Amino acid sequence: MKRIIRLCIVGLLLVVLASCSLFRPVQKEPLTQTKDVAQQIGEALVSEDGDVSAVSIAIMHEGAIVYSQGFGLRDVENNLPVDSHTRFNIGSISKIFTGASILLLEDEGLLKLDDKVVDLLPNFTMADERHKDITVRMLLNHTSGMPGTNMRNAFSDEPSSVYLQQSMQEFANSNLKHDPGAFSPYCNDGFTIAQVLVEHLSGIPFPQFLQERIFNPLGMNDSSVGFQPQEENMAYGYIERAMQLPVEYANITASGGLTSTAEDLCRFVAIAMEPTLLREEAITEYLRAQPPTYLLQSEYPPLLSYGLGWDFVSWEPYRSQGIQVLGKTGGTLEYSTMIFFLPQSQSAVVLLSAGHLDPIGTTLPIVDALLKETGQIPEKTKTEKAKALKTQPLPPDIETYSGYYYGGKGLLRLSFEPHTSSLRFETYDGSTFVETDTSRYIGDGIFENQSGTWNTFETLNTVPCLMEIRRPYNVAGIAMTKLSTQPSIEHSFTPSSYVPVNLPANDLYFPVFTVSFIEELPSHLIVDNAIYAITGQTETSMVLPALRDQAAPRLDENDHLIIGSYICMNTSDIRALEKGEAITIDGDEKAVLREITEQGTFTCTVPEGGRIVVLGPDLSDLEDTLYSGSDQLEMDIFGSYVVFMADRPMVFQPSIIQ
Repeated sequence: MKRIIRLCIVGLLLVVLASCSLFRPVQKEPLTQTKDVAQQIGEALVSEDGDVSAVSIAIMHEGAIVYSQGFGLRDVENNLPVDSHTRFNIGSISKIFTGASILLLEDEGLLKLDDKVVDLLPNFTMADERHKDITVRMLLNHTSGMPGTNMRNAFSDEPSSVYLQQSMQEFANSNLKHDPGAFSPYCNDGFTIAQVLVEHLSGIPFPQFLQERIFNPLGMNDSSVGFQPQEENMAYGYIERAMQLPVEYANITASGGLTSTAEDLCRFVAIAMEPTLLREEAITEYLRAQPPTYLLQSEYPPLLSYGLGWDFVSWEPYRSQGIQVLGKTGGTLEYSTMIFFLPQSQSAVVLLSAGHLDPIGTTLPIVDALLKETGQIPEKTKTEKAKALKTQPLPPDIETYSGYYYGGKGLLRLSFEPHTSSLRFETYDGSTFVETDTSRYIGDGIFENQSGTWNTFETLNTVPCLMEIRRPYNVAGIAMTKLSTQPSIEHSFTPSSYVPVNLPANDLYFPVFTVSFIEELPSHLIVDNAIYAITGQTETSMVLPALRDQAAPRLDENDHLIIGSYICMNTSDIRALEKGEAITIDGDEKAVLREITEQGTFTCTVPEGGRIVVLGPDLSDLEDTLYSGSDQLEMDIFGSYVVFMADRPMVFQPSIIQ
């Protein structure tokens, strides 16, 4: 009898221990349908059109990894397949690690989410006095108002030790694009400050903090900051699955610099399953929405509900069915990634790829299959056909919303036609405004176009906004914001193209900027994806509070265009390459630019550690030795521009052979 009791006690103890385990080895449901969906997606990605060469997919359910499969080749040249230990750059999925790191510090009493950053980090300063109101929370939910992304030296073919320092210097010269907390345009800069904060308060480097506080406790043995030296199992990026790209290091560590595997990312979400690493209160905070203040004035729930690093902490149609689904996308120059986390069933779906794809759209069918197969949502949902609504007379005050708007779709002119009760969309095509859409008014402030898209107008934090409503859930996001029209102002800006002269030689991102003007908006200028108000002879300001990645351009004393941390030369000021001219680089991340104005074959040996970029007459990429690996160039490039780059003193000896 005592033996039986002892056996029962031992058995009970084993049950208790098993129930406490975060990763139970036994999975009652085979989830064959879900696995089939994942398998089909993975196989299609590496075989159909596109540049995806390697894919890893993992599925966790009830705390156990139930599926893990690699697709394609991690190394095409050596015909090496993807396996469960193959590492990928995970891009912005890194942000949820930064959010967790901040919560770990809060659990230790070293900070509170609503502490002012300047009180914790005395060396954080900006040109805009409003930066003193930025809180720790605002760094993580994209509401700080900071410009967006310091891209210079953010991605390189070897790790950089100066990115943080350079970014802090750039922030000191920057302004905010909105009051702290007011809006939530996606912002990498906030996470860079969060990294500095973690290092300052913990007293150790961020990579060490992650290793000791997160990776090791969670058994994430295939994760680190950046690829490791002599990495043996990583997925390389390719052009057309043939030409291997340089190894990509994301120096923008806290917002996009981690490498991991699909299985390790499943292991990571265990941090939010049980109060082992984080306290229960911290987990609750980690999983809840972190809204900007404009939502207090909006009639609609947000299209995307940011969390502390998460892109969204709920997703329709699952939210309306009582299922919480969190998600985070990642995208670098070479990789696309996605993680979905379903805390109620302790489930996760992770997809990592070398190559470019739509992370949410590609991965969502797996999540949907998982929820249906496990009975969390019905196999089929009833979809009621939307009733056709009659056109209604325009509201009497709607005309106040007419004018010029800017957003993700560029520059638009919006106007109203009372006799047809319609909203007219005219898109700026680079020279004039062309009608691209019309929507009729159907009441309750809503306009509907022929494809069924709904728009409405709201004034949020004093800013007139065009909102896009996602049906049938009646959630909305800011599509565009209205520009203030001002009289023209005297200035020294000129319409032209500009090339950076201060790029590190191993920077994987080489931008070219174009400045243009619009006759209808004489007090504004456009630089690529954003429009700015001209405020002085050589100054501009940001005027788009809901648009990501801005940097108000200005001119320095040498008439260089300063865009964020880039110093750029007007292409009209680039000198012609003289016959027999030697190009001397003095290092310190300074490039020399020349125009090829002589017919013939351009030849040049690329010294070790040097780099040559050739831009066509239209500034398209013709050659980049960092990517091609060429050490000897022979090209007919009459009318093109050549950028000579090096991070140490170096001499190039170009020539034109007739």
